[in-house]
Amino acid sequence: MTTPRGVTDTVHDAILELLMNRGLEPGAALRTQLLADRLGVSATPVREALARLEGSGLVLRSARRGYRAAPLLSSRELAQLVDVRLLVEPGNAERACARTDDAFVARLWAAVEEQRTAPTGPGYAGFKHYLAADWSFHELLAAGTGNPFIVRTLDSFRGFVQRLHQVEERVTDADQSVSEHEAIVRAFERRDPAAAAEAMRGHLQGVLDRAIG
Repeated sequence: MTTPRGVTDTVHDAILELLMNRGLEPGAALRTQLLADRLGVSATPVREALARLEGSGLVLRSARRGYRAAPLLSSRELAQLVDVRLLVEPGNAERACARTDDAFVARLWAAVEEQRTAPTGPGYAGFKHYLAADWSFHELLAAGTGNPFIVRTLDSFRGFVQRLHQVEERVTDADQSVSEHEAIVRAFERRDPAAAAEAMRGHLQGVLDRAIG
């Protein structure tokens, strides 16, 4: 029997915050009952939340060891993550730009403005809305391709992208990220798909440089 979705969502968000703030250390075992006691809930929503977090990459599961918090991404893994995004997202920007219209450009500017005004800390609770706004810009570009399989592919990256900011006290590259998103939107305004793709490549390279710098 499953629990009401609202309860699982609340537990999911609470465990996510613990993972992001190192209230649960990377690599630590995640005992269902201990987490349930800590959060004041039954074990069922904890199991459901951990299963969802496993899909994001923030939680790992093995038959012998059960659930554990994923280790922090190494510099090599960060580069590999961005490499995958470089294979996908410039193409998203190019395709979306080729079929854009004024209404879609307005939605992109609105997404950039939401990111610009979102708080950047302190702690995960202080910057989670910024991360959501940042990611929604990329989701919007994927949706703009008109291909639902591209949207699903991008969604599979989300948990790993969150891990770029794991254990940070605040987001420190908001100004650069917003500026890079603006460059992408300006390419859309010019109806220049090649420039949109190039601006996305520059943005993702900037993300990597700042993450490992």
